[in-house]
Amino acid sequence: MVFYGQLVVGAPGAGKSTYCSGLVQLLKQLKRPVICVNLDPANDVIPFDCDVDIRELVTVEDAMETFNLGPNGALRYCMQTLLKNIGWLKHKITSLAKEASYLVIDMPGQLELYNSDDSITQIIQQFNKWDWRMCAVHLSDSVYIADPGKFVSVILAALSIMVNLEVAQINVLTKVDLLDEDRLPYDFEFFENLPDLKYLTDLLDDHPFLSQYKNLSSKLCEIVDSYSLVGFVPLNVKSKERMLHLLKQADKANGFELIDSKDLRGVIVAS
Repeated sequence: MVFYGQLVVGAPGAGKSTYCSGLVQLLKQLKRPVICVNLDPANDVIPFDCDVDIRELVTVEDAMETFNLGPNGALRYCMQTLLKNIGWLKHKITSLAKEASYLVIDMPGQLELYNSDDSITQIIQQFNKWDWRMCAVHLSDSVYIADPGKFVSVILAALSIMVNLEVAQINVLTKVDLLDEDRLPYDFEFFENLPDLKYLTDLLDDHPFLSQYKNLSSKLCEIVDSYSLVGFVPLNVKSKERMLHLLKQADKANGFELIDSKDLRGVIVAS
């Protein structure tokens, strides 16, 4: 059976669970069968009905207590345990599907898991073998665009996830409804399209003690610029139009057939 869906990735606080909740509401109104999966073993507050939960298999708290691990070490242990028991995940999902279904998978947010351990990469590779056609939706809090240094870090984090997951990826700036655009150094469109990152690094502090940091940031941005690797989609989960726009982009990225415009009339995304 072919599954399509989204791997929802992003740092803690970026709005992953809120986005998943809004997306599930939207898919249900579009009459798309949806299976909701939580693969974040540290997520103990899930604002949507969860069909499959990694915490049924392993929890961060149990790993910390049993093996005397810190939070990050426990997260790594949990993902390694999921990889060793990957058949459990496949069985859970396929047993719920009566027809071709859409998967919404809430992923762990800690960037270290994607850089220091290949468990998540191997899990995604299993998805590909099972013909689960997934794209990644990487969420970042739009508040960081007001600080050039922090936004460079957001760009690099998005790029790091792209390299490690090796699937089509859509990068998203969340909570745009909370932005004060008067405080931004450039128009918001600049941060969506990133036409020339030199303008971003020009805003970094020229203090002598920070010159090496500025030079490093400039070189990294030159590489990103050269290959046009990163752009962002704005998102306000309360906006029907923005949610539908992102869903259409995800449909293109994972291969799901495009939504017919007549199916979108009357759709309401609850807050």
